[in-house]
Parts: sequence; C-alpha cells; structure tokens
Amino acid sequence: MKSRFRILNGWRWMWLLVMPAFLQAQEVDLQQADSLFLNGKHAEAEVLYETHLSKVLNTTTVPIPIYYKLAFINEKQNDFAHALYYLSMIYNKQPRQNILNKINEVAANHNLAGYEVDDFSFVFLFFRKYSLYFDLFLLIVAIYAFWVLNQKRARGESIRSRHKFVVIAYLIALLLLLNLPDSYRIAIINKGQTYLRDAPSSAAPVKWSIARGNKVTVIGESDEWLRIWWEQQPLYVRKLDVWQVR
Repeated sequence: MKSRFRILNGWRWMWLLVMPAFLQAQEVDLQQADSLFLNGKHAEAEVLYETHLSKVLNTTTVPIPIYYKLAFINEKQNDFAHALYYLSMIYNKQPRQNILNKINEVAANHNLAGYEVDDFSFVFLFFRKYSLYFDLFLLIVAIYAFWVLNQKRARGESIRSRHKFVVIAYLIALLLLLNLPDSYRIAIINKGQTYLRDAPSSAAPVKWSIARGNKVTVIGESDEWLRIWWEQQPLYVRKLDVWQVR
C-alpha cells in the first residue's frame, strides 16, 4: 500500500512539474499566432491556431476569440465551409443574434441549405441565452406543485387524477427542456460531394448528394455513421464527412 502511494505521489509531482511548461508552451504559441494575425500573415497564424485547438480541444475550454479569428481568416481565404464551422462553434457557445445573422449571410451568399431561420432557431436562441432563468423558474414551479400535492395529502384530501397527470406531464416537459441544448447538435459537410444514405452502410442506397458547407441536424449516431435530419427525413452520413459542432 505504501509503495503504491509513493508511486501515485510521484506521478502527481511529475504532473505538477510538467504542467507549467505545457501551459507556457501553449501561451507562447498563441502569442506568436496573435502576432502573425495582427501583421496580416493569416495563413501562418491559422496553422498555429489550429495546432493549438488540436492540443486543447478535449482538455480545456477554448478561448472564443480563437474561433473569431479562424472564422475571419477562412472567410478572407474564401473557405466558406470552414468559416461557417467556426461561426457555428461560436454560436453554440455564445448564442447571439448577430452571430446567427452572420452565419445566415455567409450561407445565403453561397446558396447553402440547412441555415434557414425558422421559429425553432429563435426559440433555441432565446432558450440558450436565458437558460439559467428558465431552469430556476421551472424548478420553482415544480417545487410549488409538489408542495401543494403534499399539503393536500397531509390534510387527507383526495388528489384528482387530472392534477396528477398535469404534474407528470410538466415534469416530462421540464426534462425535455433541460436537455434541449445537449440534444440539439449540428454538423457541417466538409467534402465536395457527400452521400446521404437511408441506412448506416456504404452499400445502402444514396438518397441525396450534397455539397461542402451545407448544414445538417444530428439526431443520433451508429458506429462511424451519424443519423441526421435532412429534407424532412432521417438519413445517414459518415462521421468523417462532417465537422460536428459541439
């Protein structure tokens, strides 16, 4: 037991020694990338920014300004698909109307589908923006409903089936609303011509062929395939053929 403790303690000290150097290297890379960006050397800055993203994407929170700069660089380079991907990453983390307007502007300029502004987009924007207040309000209502039912039970009053049904329905709706931001995902097509199939198999019939930059809604996944919603029907696309916005 003592030897195991010493080994774990040794690894902990090693991590404490290595971590500052790791963070310092990341900071130097970003400083160099920012310098290149400010001096108009966008292609070189893009390489450093993307290298930084590949290192930290799964380990820490990515600073939003990096996505802004990458979106700017790719739009300047006329790589509209990449620009839309980074703009969508920004919108996913900071759902603001001006970002949504920019996404739709770029998509419209290149005749891309999947970016149409509908009622759901506005509801989703509003909910994401004020999700904390929604959560608190809905939880307070749920607590009040339970308190009322408990008070009736304590007084020996009968509880109508209709009231029970309303509370259950409310709790189900509350659960769906709380999970809405996590369940709603989008992806950007990253290849020239991508096949959408009616089953998660390369042998499945091709239902659609769509171009790079189009947006699809992800509703599930199966191995290396994503189940998506496109043209009012569920279809499948390879994970390698899209950039998932998380």
